[in-house]
Parts: sequence; structure tokens; C-alpha cells
Amino acid sequence: MCVRIFSLFLWITVIQVTAVDVAKTISHWAYLKAQRPTLPKTNSSWPRNAIDFFILHKLREQNLKPSSEAAPGQLLRRAHLDLIGLPPSPELVDQFLANPSDAAYEKILDDLLKSPRYGERWARPWLDLARYADSNGFQADQLRDSWAYRDWVIDALNAGMPFNQFVIEQIAGDLLLSPTIAQRIATGFHRTPTCNVEAGVHPEENRVNQVVDRVNTTGTVFLGTTLECAQCHDHKYDPFSMKDYYSLFAFFNNTPLEVKQEGKGVTWNFYGPKMDMPMSIAQQTKLDELNKKQATQKKALEKMRLDLKTNQVAWEKQTQKALEVAPQWSVLPIESFSATGEPTHKLQEDGSVLVSGKNPDKSTYTITTRPGLKKITAIRLEALTDSSMHKNGPGRNRAPVTNPNFILNSFNVMTDGKPVKLASVSSSISQKNWHINGTIDGDPKTGWGINPAFGKPAWAIFKLAKPLELTPDAQLVFTLAQDYGGSRTIGRPRLSGIAGEAVGLTVPANIAAILHKTKRTKPEKSELEKYYLASNPELKQLKLLVLALDKQIKAVKPANTLVMAELEKPRVTSVMLRGEYLNTGKKVLSDTPSILHPIKKDLPRNRLGLAKWLVDPANPLIGRVTANRWWAELMGRGIVSTQEDFGTQSEPPTHPALLDWLASEFVERGWSMKHIHKLIVMSATYRQHSRVTPELLAK
Repeated sequence: MCVRIFSLFLWITVIQVTAVDVAKTISHWAYLKAQRPTLPKTNSSWPRNAIDFFILHKLREQNLKPSSEAAPGQLLRRAHLDLIGLPPSPELVDQFLANPSDAAYEKILDDLLKSPRYGERWARPWLDLARYADSNGFQADQLRDSWAYRDWVIDALNAGMPFNQFVIEQIAGDLLLSPTIAQRIATGFHRTPTCNVEAGVHPEENRVNQVVDRVNTTGTVFLGTTLECAQCHDHKYDPFSMKDYYSLFAFFNNTPLEVKQEGKGVTWNFYGPKMDMPMSIAQQTKLDELNKKQATQKKALEKMRLDLKTNQVAWEKQTQKALEVAPQWSVLPIESFSATGEPTHKLQEDGSVLVSGKNPDKSTYTITTRPGLKKITAIRLEALTDSSMHKNGPGRNRAPVTNPNFILNSFNVMTDGKPVKLASVSSSISQKNWHINGTIDGDPKTGWGINPAFGKPAWAIFKLAKPLELTPDAQLVFTLAQDYGGSRTIGRPRLSGIAGEAVGLTVPANIAAILHKTKRTKPEKSELEKYYLASNPELKQLKLLVLALDKQIKAVKPANTLVMAELEKPRVTSVMLRGEYLNTGKKVLSDTPSILHPIKKDLPRNRLGLAKWLVDPANPLIGRVTANRWWAELMGRGIVSTQEDFGTQSEPPTHPALLDWLASEFVERGWSMKHIHKLIVMSATYRQHSRVTPELLAK
């Protein structure tokens, strides 16, 4: 019975305490509309504008006097650093020291407010509030384009854009009637939160995190309210419930996914929504010049093609004749063959060697031959195909692991124990990043690959630095190092030599065969013409120039910037129990907190309606929060020291009447940021000397 009575007593006490707390919360100064107070009366001549009346009144309450005015040079430097972030020029200092009048000081302030540096200086604290960044902020911290939003902020501040418009365009510029490019760019305010694109990230969880960030930032920046406290439970100190939180969440919940999967892997990428920027005048000029240059080169290329075609018949006859008298390739008979990794091998009748059996990870072939030639000017290595290999080769990679490629890292020739110097090398095909030149550059990390030319023979021709004179019994020892790994080795190599400069060194066998024919098919004619044109160095150079210009043209493309976008069909929003997006409770509609001014019935229940609700003159918070933030930037400490928290647990304002006067002046004078800044820096309060006396320090 005693327990029941005690429980009842406790319950009644809680109800009483809660009722008292609610009453206190409703009457909390920050939630009451700011009224313009009358200026305190004074017989002092010290005040220069309304700000000083409130400051002087407070000083007298504390039995204090204003400090003396700062020296002209100190005041000039202070105003410059505060308004544009840069010191005054020596010439301006000299001019002001010669005439430190009020009129001269005001003229300097007006010039500073018109300076393009003003927007840059005041954009910095705003971009901090907007959590501006050019990268994702997680893991690899990939870059993303946001600079257009940064420039928009600077331009808007320099232009003196009214703060209510400044807010509306950043929250919902894309939802305005026929929005301009600039108004869409402005929505980058809510597109710069950190974004996780780690492997395994859940796209919906990521999107929810972005929306949570937008709600919390909106509360901090425009309402000076710790809304994030209500994400998981009703706010413990301020009159904001979870329902209030998720009703605000609903305004931002109609955004598309912001990360997408790359391919079928676990990699994700930050992507959208984005908007292409219009080209700058400089970009368009550069593009026009490149297009004009490319058009000229294309005309020259086409003319050269036509000129060459008229000479093709003569080239064919000349090349045919050269092939008839040209020296022929002679297969070099293999005397011995060995390979590291112990594969088996068998010499073939055509002079090749077929490697089989064990397929080692790496292998070096050593081939000894007796050429039987008096002179050699070039050596040909062929990688032939064979039915014993996967896809006929010519590499020995095992199926189904990979395609039958090979990597030849180096090719060396020895005679009489001395190396034979190789001048150059060409091949039937070279794989990207694995060019044939890698076989003779002395770098063991480079080499020759043939991807994707599988299932057909490949060849490489090594030209000697000088002709090699040989005796009848001379030996040539070849070393083929295949050290890349992965069993990428040649399955059926064959070596040949040739003496003298011959067309056969450059004309492939398939082209030579076509040239010897009297009757050619249409594909053969096409193949011959293609080879003829491709073999002309001048035409090749011109082609490369056109391709290079094409690459430059593609590089001149409009930048893009991150913007907000709205889905056509609104998402359903529910309270997230304990803040977990997979654990939802009751459904809610977009709405504003009941403790604050109501949203007008004619406003849409989307971000545009929310933005207009934020800058409604009836809003008791936005004017106070914004004016207080600027006061803190200029004075070093806010009238409310807890700039992001105007709730019941915040520090009370040191000068509540001054704060309300500034908030009222700000809203009633066209939401002008520059007007408030000028008022502050023109005041006698701002002009005081910064020296701290022992008496002031004690206070």
C-alpha cells in the first residue's frame, strides 16, 4: 500500500514538474517573436548609432565606462581584416592618417563593402556552415565538383542579395518557377555533406544519412536549434519531438539515391544529381579554335589520301618487284633447346619447337642454332599456333583460367660468347602496355604481349645494329626470358634469319601474298589499300595530329556541379524508431514544429515551402541567429555565446534588447547583410580600443 501511495505521489510530482517545464519552454525568449525595443535614454554624446545606446546602458548597469577610441591606424586595419580579410594598403593608411574623419572612415567602409574581396571573406564562414568540400570525406576521399556553389555564394554576397532570397535559393532554388542556372547551382548548399562510397555501402542507408545531415544542418544554421537530439527520441530540453524531427525530415526525403554501384563489383561511386555548367567564354573560344584547326587538318588528310590512292598502282608494282628479288627468310635449325621449369619439348619438321607437359609459372628458353648463313641482318621470332594448346595458342596459359597469352620480357642473342647488339624491333601486334620494344629495353618489368590476338600466329622482327658475318660452323644462342608469371609462355617458337635490307622485313606475309595475286577479292583489295595508306609515314603523322586534336576537343567539356533534385512521386516518411532507418514507426507528413510560427496554408509542403517558412518575418529565430553570428564574427563573441544553440540550455544573451533590435532591423530593412555589417563597424562600440584594464579583466 505504501509503495502504491509513493508511486502515485511520484507520478503527480512528475506531472507537476513537466507542466512547469513546458510553461518555461513556451515562454523561452528565443521562441517569442523579436519586437523592436525602444532605445535606452541617455544624456551621453558617446553613441554614434542605435547599437551604442544598448551597450552604454549595459555598461552603466555594471558601473563601467566605454573604452577610448582605437587609434586611426588600428581602426583602419581592424575594419579591413573584418570586412575583406586583407590589411589596408600603405597608401590608404597614409591618406587616412592625414584625415581620420568620420566621413573618410565611412567612405572607406563603403568601398570595402563594394570590394569583390568582401564576398570572398564572408563566404568562408558561410561555406563552413554549408560543410563545403571538394571531396567525399570518407576513405579514399574522392574528388567531386562543388566549386560552382562556392562561386555562387561569393557572387551573391558581393551583390548584396537579400538574405531571405539567399536562403530560399539555397534550400529550394530548383523548385522556383523556371529556375535559372544560378538558382539551381545555389542548391549545392545541401549537396556537400560527407558521403561514404566504401565497398559494401548500402545506397538507401547512405541516402538517409544525407537527409539526416540536411535536417540537422538546417536546424543549426537557420534556427540555432539542436534538432539532431530528436532523431532518436524526443528532445530532452527543447520542445521538439521525434514527430517534429521526421516531419521536417519529410521535406528533404524526396531526393534520388546519391551513390551507385560500378559494374557488378563491390565498388560504389558518388554521382548525383548533377547539372552541366555552361561553357565559359574562354572555353568556347578554345573549342572554336580547336574545331577550326581540326577541320583544316581533316581536309589535308583527305587530300593526301586521294593523292596516295592515285599512286597505289605504281607502289604495288614496285613492291611486287622488290619482293621477287628480295632475300628470303631462312629458318634457323635448332641444335638444342632447354627451358627452366622443366617442361617437355619436341622439335618439329618446320624448324619450330613444340613445348608441352609441365607449364611453369615462369620460364626462360635457351635455343642453340647453327644458321648455315654467311650474313644475317635481322632475326624473326614466330610464336606459332598448335591444336595441343588452349584455343590453339600461341601462349600456353591453361584453360579455363585465362586466354592463351604470353609475355616475353627479354630477347637476347649471343655468338662466340659475345652479345649481338639489336637496333630495333617490330611486331605483328603489340598489347597495350606490353609493347614489343619492352623485349630489348633492358627493363625486366617490361615485355611483349599479344592480347587480344589469340588463336593466330604472332611474329617479331629484330633488326641488328650491324650485319653479322658468320663462319659455316658458327653458333647462335638465343635467350627468351618469360618472367612475368602466370604461366604466360610461348608454346611453339621458331627462329629465322635474313641477309640484306629487304621489303620482306616490313611487308607482312598476308600483304605479300595479296600482292602476288593477279585476281583479288573485294576484302583483299580493301586490306591492301588499308595497309598501303597506313604504311605512309606522312599520312600516319597527319592522322595522329587529327586524333590529338580530337582528344583536346573532348577535353574541353562543360564542368558539372552538384544540385538538389526532387522525385516526381514523394516518398513515404515514417518516424525512425531509435533513429534506425530499417525500424520505422508511424507515418508523418511534411510539417514544421508546433512551438514555432505555423507554416502558411498557401505554401507547398516541399523544400520551397520550408524555405519560405524559414524566412517568414514571424520566425523568432532566424533573425536573431543570423545577426548573432555576424556579431560574433566582428566582435569575437556572440551576444549569445552558444551560436548554434538558442534552446533552453543555451547561454542567455548578454544584451537581449540589442539582439532583438538587430534582428528586427535586419528583417525590416530588407534582410540586408551589408546594412548590418556597416551598422556594427560604424558604431562607437566597434571603434573602442581593445586594451583590457585590470578592472575590465576582473569584470
